[in-house]
Amino acid sequence: MSTLQITLLSFLLLIILVAMGVHLGVSLLSCSIVGMILAVGNYDVAVNMVISTAYNSLKDYIFGVTPLFILMGLLANLSGASGSLYDSCHLLFRRLKGSLGYATVVANAIFAAVTGVSIASAAVFTKIAVPQMRKHGYEKKFSVGSVAGSSILGMLIPPSVLMILYGTASGTSIGHLFVAGVIPGIITTVIFMFTIWLTIKIKPDTVPNMGEAVKTMGRKERMSIILKPWPMILLILVSLGGIWMGYFTPTEAGGVAAFGALLLVIANKKFTPRGFLEVLRNAGVSTGSVMFLLITAQMYSRALAVSGAINLVEDFILSLRMPPILVVIMFMIIFLVLGCVLDSTSIVLLCMPIMCPIIANYGYDLVWFGIISIIAIQIGIISPPFGMSVFTVKSALGDIGSTDGDDISVIDIFKGSMPYIAGMVAVLIICIVFPKVVLIAL
Repeated sequence: MSTLQITLLSFLLLIILVAMGVHLGVSLLSCSIVGMILAVGNYDVAVNMVISTAYNSLKDYIFGVTPLFILMGLLANLSGASGSLYDSCHLLFRRLKGSLGYATVVANAIFAAVTGVSIASAAVFTKIAVPQMRKHGYEKKFSVGSVAGSSILGMLIPPSVLMILYGTASGTSIGHLFVAGVIPGIITTVIFMFTIWLTIKIKPDTVPNMGEAVKTMGRKERMSIILKPWPMILLILVSLGGIWMGYFTPTEAGGVAAFGALLLVIANKKFTPRGFLEVLRNAGVSTGSVMFLLITAQMYSRALAVSGAINLVEDFILSLRMPPILVVIMFMIIFLVLGCVLDSTSIVLLCMPIMCPIIANYGYDLVWFGIISIIAIQIGIISPPFGMSVFTVKSALGDIGSTDGDDISVIDIFKGSMPYIAGMVAVLIICIVFPKVVLIAL
């Protein structure tokens, strides 16, 4: 079979399997084996190549990063970090109209540096922030929109599971991705806060007329609430700063972060043998799922390389004679479209093995491309029809119910998220037009 036929058959099989609801890892594994058999023409050789790829993938040090940062996030949640962050941010912004909205965005930004998963942020802060906002008279679309919209920060602000997946799929330094994601993450947070301010200016009735009253408390008590989350923030700064300064590899930083989070659990008197074992079990399950995806993604990349599919796609794009920047923009549009129907992980693992070699040949920095790709992909998780953060918020609302009996629909959440989509598009444009925004810290 020709390279074109193998490529088309492999892609068609992958699309069919994903559309049928087959697990992405299983789909990638199946397509890898089929593609490799068709490329080399020998079953035994093809299977051995797939097995050797899996074995070599597991030996990569980068596979130590994932479980350690997942463990850090779970331990941080066990320590009560999410609730402390929200209370602290609320107290800091209490004099501003819409203070709970600002608190949600900033707390989500900090919590993103703990979890590295947008869906987790959406689930946690729906239960913490939405009841408080509805209790104080916030408009329902504003309440759920601020949670769903700011949850995007989970994958953008390092450490990020999506950055780890991208780094593995593209062969890019995880440490460089972590460092490069900080400034775009801060810019996104600032733009989201501006979005809240602008929303309140345009529609003042979306929030209470005055900043929420905080119960009378002494200066000592206020400082205690404000300072409570700072040990976790310091831990984040140490782990990411260590990578940036060259003191830690990403794996070592993950180990430091996980150990520090365990100490915080003990210090906050949240440690119990049963709770700790549950954290380890959840970390193992999450790690196993991510590891399987990473291994099958490596297999898929190897199959594409052996079959010549990457060269075929590259030759086709070159034949279009498009300016390189238009190729980048075309890829971003593809991500925006795919983000509406596929989850972030699937998009990264499906597209990057093909796109990254093309981008590299055009002379673009793969770290920069990774960050702008993650921004574009993350827009999809709050975009209709299948925005995962939106449906996560809806699911979490089912656990807590609405505060005043209002029925908050999926449509309400999508509508409330629209301003944040506009904000993310603005961040994407800034990072494309000014690459130094992404690369200045490297």
